[in-house]
Parts: sequence; C-alpha cells; structure tokens
Amino acid sequence: MPPVFLKFLPSALPKAARVLLLTGGFCATSCFSSTVASSVGREMAVSSEGFPGKIAEVSRAPWIGGNTVRTLPNGDAFFPPMLAAVKSAKRSITFETFAFVDAPVTREFSKALAERAREGVPVKMILDDVGSAKAGKDNIRLMREAGVELHFFHPVNILRPQISNNRTHRKILVVDGRVAYTGGAGFALAWSGNAHSQKYWRDTQYEVRGPAVAGFQEAFRENWFELTEETIGGASYFPKLAGVGKTPVQVVFDSPWDSSHPIAHGVLAAINGARESLLLQQSYFVPNRDFRKALLEASARGVKVEVMVPNHLVDSKPTRYASQNYWAGLLRGGYRLYQYETTMMHAKLLVADARLSIVGSGNLDDRSFFINDEINLNVISEEFAREQTEMFRKDLRSSQEITLANLGKILEPGYKRLFAWFIESQL
Repeated sequence: MPPVFLKFLPSALPKAARVLLLTGGFCATSCFSSTVASSVGREMAVSSEGFPGKIAEVSRAPWIGGNTVRTLPNGDAFFPPMLAAVKSAKRSITFETFAFVDAPVTREFSKALAERAREGVPVKMILDDVGSAKAGKDNIRLMREAGVELHFFHPVNILRPQISNNRTHRKILVVDGRVAYTGGAGFALAWSGNAHSQKYWRDTQYEVRGPAVAGFQEAFRENWFELTEETIGGASYFPKLAGVGKTPVQVVFDSPWDSSHPIAHGVLAAINGARESLLLQQSYFVPNRDFRKALLEASARGVKVEVMVPNHLVDSKPTRYASQNYWAGLLRGGYRLYQYETTMMHAKLLVADARLSIVGSGNLDDRSFFINDEINLNVISEEFAREQTEMFRKDLRSSQEITLANLGKILEPGYKRLFAWFIESQL
C-alpha cells in the first residue's frame, strides 16, 4: 500500500489488520496488468499530422474540438470559481475526488453542496474511502441530511485486498453538465492559499467548457454505476454542448481493470513523440523501466528533457526515496532535474514540443498507471502549451537544480532508498 494509504489506517484498523492489508495489497497488485507497449508513438513526431490520431488510438479517447481550458494555479485561483459554480448549479452536480479532508474550504463546499441539494438540485458525490477518511463527520452528516447522494469508493476491506488497493484518484467536478474542473488538487487546508508558505501547497486545476465536459461526466458515470448500479443520463447531466472555443482536447480516464492502460500509453506516446523538448512537473516521479527508457531515448535523440519534483517537503517520503534511485542514471543521460523549494509541489504536467500538454490527476508512477482510477486532460494547442511552459518557468525561480555535482548532498540515505525500491510499485 502507498504511504498515503497507510497513514489513514492506524485510527481505523488494528495492527494485525493493517499488516494483512499491506501484504494483501502487494499480492493483489500482481493481479493487475502492468504491461505497456514501450515503443508506442516512437515513429511519429508530436508535430506530425498523424500524431493526434495515434495518441487517440492508444489512449482510446477521441479529440473533441470547440473547448476553452482555463489554467488556475493554486487554491486562491481555483477554489473561488469552483465554489461559485457549485452555488450557481440549477440542474445537477457531480463530484468525485480522492482527498476531502475537514478544513475551512471543505466546510464551505459541504455547505454549498448541501444548500443546492436542499433546493432540489441532484448532487451526486464520490469520495475515496482512504483519501477522504478524515472528511469530518459533521460535513458528511450535513450533506447527507440535505439530500446529497454521497458514496465512499471501495471501503477498506481486509478480505478484499485487490479492491481495497484500487483507489479513485480522479478529480472531477461537473456542474449542470456545462463546466468541468480537474487537475491535481484535493480539498484540504494544504490546497488553500497561493503556495506562499510551507503550509500551502503548489498545485493547478483546470476549468473546461465546451463539448469535452461530457467526457468528465462520462468518467463520473462509470464509477457511479459501479457503486450504485444507477446509470445517470438525460439533459440535466448531458446537455447539448455547442462549441465555445477552439481548443481540441482529449478526456482520458482509466482504471486497473482496463488492461489497455490508456493514460500510461498516452504519456508514453507523448514522450516517444517528442523531438525538441519535454517539460515534466511531477509531484510523484517514479518512472518504471519502460518510462525511464523512453526518457533516456528522448534525451539521446536530442530532446531537451526537464523535470521538476518536490523537495524534502513532499508528503510521501518513500516516493521521494524511490525516485532518487534513478536520478543519477537520468542525469547522466542528459536530462535536467529541479526540485521545488518553497512548499510541497503537487502539480502534474507534461508539455511535449511546446504543442501537446497533459494535465490531470495522473502521476508518473505505477500506482497511477496500473492501480488507481485516474483522469487526464490532453490538450493540443501551442497557446495552451506556452501558458503551461510559462508557469513551469515561474516555478523554476523557486527551485534548485540538481546535478551530478550536488546530487550526493541531496540523496537520502541508502537504506531508505533500498526500502522504497522494494515497494515502489505501490507508491
């Protein structure tokens, strides 16, 4: 089990149950397929005419035109419009997230969702049973008593380790079927503010309007049906959506039960298709052998590869330890590595050749690719890519470059990295 999973268990389960769940989790993961086509997209440059069709094929998601995508960096930018959208809902609200933790912002959303439900707006909500273990009894009671249909995703059950290991890490808020929000953020005190101190994290959300909103609703519908056997539909959830912009996007979602691994293959296609540059801003950067090979091959063919990771303030220490096992090899391969210093950096971003951007909930690690339910937004737009690149460059001003010369001063002790190597498939 990942550390983010285990830290919620002590207050909920006795020690024997935690050990059994941990052991079962490792065994259960072996039942999930983790096979990828590592060469996918290698023959096609991101800038080529055929690339959009190729990534659509491997990620099993069509390109949808006519959208606008707004970038919202940090809680001060994304919580106000998300809350305003909830308060303005007239026909429906669907909400799915991993972390919903009692805090002022969480209470604000709980009250707003409850108020909409009392006014007769259907509000359907999925919270991960692990990530939202500290949602707060008062928040849950308030919403349920107001009529919010709230379900916890895969309640932990030591007799069902495979199901318990599969978490929903998707970030979805859809209001009236017309506006969607996604990205890396959860709901807790850490996501408030503007990343101005160690108390407040650096993260990014995205507001989507246009026909692609239906893709987020479809992802929610998939998990809602799994939990309730109710199929949501109709104009309240899927209204006719006219084009509101010019941005083509893909909404890519998957789960471990999907052996085609659309998110993993989409990311691999982007890396393999890059010919000039790759920017990766990754809160949990633990690339497996296939992804390390793709990154090294990209650098070898002349691609400028830059990766930003969190520093010691990362909330999942073993993830940092596991990531560090590969830093020397990747640095020798020519890529540039930075660690964000101000606070915990939780963003997930890939920009290939200043044209293709991949954002959303997925991390670059085995848990996101093969164990969790995730959702990503792929965008082909030079303007959008330029905006993401500028955001990356701004974050560089708060970062330290890691090189082979200073690596020894930054690496954690070897015994920690060895331990993390054994459990990295769970991180």
